[in-house]
Amino acid sequence: MGFGNIVSDALNIMRDEKKFYKDYLPQEAITVGNRMVAEITGLWENLQDEIIELLKTELPMESPYAVVWWYSVLLNIKHDEKIFEEFILYVRKNRNAYSANTKYFLFYQMKSLHFRFTELCSEKVQKELLAFFEEIVEDFSKEITAPLERIPLEERNPEKALIITEQFIAIQHGPTKTALDRCKCLMEKMNKQVLLLNTTEILSQLGRIPFYNAIEGSYDEQKKNETYQEWKQTIIPYFQCDHCMPEINRLDMLLREIRVMAPQIVVSIGGSGMLCNLVNKMIPVVTVGLCPSDLEFTTCKYQTLGRKITEKDRRILNTIGYTEQNVIESIFTSSLKPQTEIIGREEMNVEKSVFALVTVGARLDDEVTDDFLDILEHVVTSEVNWVIIGNFAHMRERLKDYSNLKKYTINIGFCSDILSRIENCDLYVNPTRKGGGTSCVEAMYKGLPVVSVNYGDVAVNAGDEFCVSDYEEMKKQIMKYYTDKEYYLKMSNRAKERAKILLDTDSEFERIIREVELRETEHTEGDRV
Repeated sequence: MGFGNIVSDALNIMRDEKKFYKDYLPQEAITVGNRMVAEITGLWENLQDEIIELLKTELPMESPYAVVWWYSVLLNIKHDEKIFEEFILYVRKNRNAYSANTKYFLFYQMKSLHFRFTELCSEKVQKELLAFFEEIVEDFSKEITAPLERIPLEERNPEKALIITEQFIAIQHGPTKTALDRCKCLMEKMNKQVLLLNTTEILSQLGRIPFYNAIEGSYDEQKKNETYQEWKQTIIPYFQCDHCMPEINRLDMLLREIRVMAPQIVVSIGGSGMLCNLVNKMIPVVTVGLCPSDLEFTTCKYQTLGRKITEKDRRILNTIGYTEQNVIESIFTSSLKPQTEIIGREEMNVEKSVFALVTVGARLDDEVTDDFLDILEHVVTSEVNWVIIGNFAHMRERLKDYSNLKKYTINIGFCSDILSRIENCDLYVNPTRKGGGTSCVEAMYKGLPVVSVNYGDVAVNAGDEFCVSDYEEMKKQIMKYYTDKEYYLKMSNRAKERAKILLDTDSEFERIIREVELRETEHTEGDRV
C-alpha cells in the first residue's frame, strides 16, 4: 500500500535526526510529514494507532525542534489526548531548549488545538497547558527590566482604566466587539478615562519553528495608524502595537508606560497575552474569558466564567495556586453588529416553504463531525433544509456520502451581515464545539430557538432549556420544533427573552468590576489587620 512507503520514509528521517540533527529540521521531514497527514488520516482507526505507535518509538527525543514537528504531525493524523499530553510534557521538560518566544508560539498553537478539538480537552491537558503557560510568563518576567512590583491601590489613578486585547480586527469579530462594549461601559456608565490597547499577540509567530498546520492570528495593518475607535457614538482612545509582539523591548516600554499611567482598572480580553500577564504583577488584572464555558489559560488574578464553578475547575486553578476567589461567575454578554440589509429567502436560494435549520461558524471544517452530519442526514429533506453561514470550505467533500444533505444543504458562505441572513431561518442547530457563542445570540435575538448538546459556549449562552444530552436527542428535538408549531412559538419567545439578558453588557460588566473592587478592598483591609 502507498502509506507503507510514507511510513518507511518517516522512520528513516527520524533515525537520521537522531544521528545528525538537534536544533534543525530537514526539509525532507516537512515534506514527508505533510504527506503523512494527507495519506494516513483516512485509514481505519486501528491501523492509524499501529502507525502512530510505530512512529512514536522512533521519535528523535534529543532533537527538540524535530520532536515538535513530529508530534504536531501525529496530532493532525489523530486527535488523541494521550499524544497531546505527551507533547506538552515533552516541551515542558525540554523548555530550556527553546527561547521564550518559541515557547509562547508553541503554547498558542497548543491552545488552538485544545480549543478546536473536543478530544483534546482532558483535565490533565488543561492542567499541563496552564502550568506551561505560567512557566512562560515567568521566563518573560526574568528578561524584563521594567519594575514589576505591585502598585498599591492608593497609588493608582481611580479615573483611569486600561483594556488590553490581543487582537482587534473588525466588528464582525466577536472579541473585537467584546473589547469595544467593555470600553463603552467603562467610559459612559462608570465615567472612566479608557485606553484600548491592542497588543497583536494572539497566535504570535515570533519564535516560530516548524509546526504542522500552524495558525497565525489576523492583523489589520491599517489600524496601526488609528488613534481612536468609534463604537455606538462613543470615541475610544486606541493604540495598536507593531505585529512583532511579544518582543521584550516593546514589552519593557509598554510596562513602563503603564506603570506611569497607573490605572485603577485593567481588563484583558482573553487573558493569554504576555503583556496583560506581566501587568498583573503590578496591578490585578481581570480577564474577560472569551470561552465562557471554560476557564482561560491565564495567570491574571481574576477571570470571568459563564457558568457555575466545578470541582474540576478548582483542581485546574490549584495548578497555579488559585482558588474560586480568582473566578467571577458571570453571564457572557455581547452586542450585535447592526443589521444593514433586508433580504428575502430567494436571495439565499432557500425555498419559502421549507423549515430552515442554520449552523454558523468560522471553523466548520473542524467543528462539523461525521456524528453531527449523521443526525442531520436523518432530518434533512425537501421540507427541512440545512443552511450554512460561515467557512465550511470542505463541505462538498464532506457531504459526498450523505444523499439528503447533498441535495438539501445551502452553503451561503461568509457574510458581513449575519442578522439579515439568520432571520430567514427557523432553527439554530449547533455541533459539539466550544465556540459559536455570539452566533447563537444573533439567532435568539431574531427569535430562533437553539438546539445544542450541553457542551461549549452555545450551551452556556443559550441556557439549559435549549440544550439536549446528545445527538440522538438533538434529532428528536429538531423534529419537535418542526412538527409542533405551538411549542416552536413558545420557545421562540423564550429565545428573545434570553437574548435581552445576553445583550445587557452595561449591567453585567459593571457588576463584574464592582465585584473585583470589593474583593480587592477586602484583601487590602485583610492585609492591614
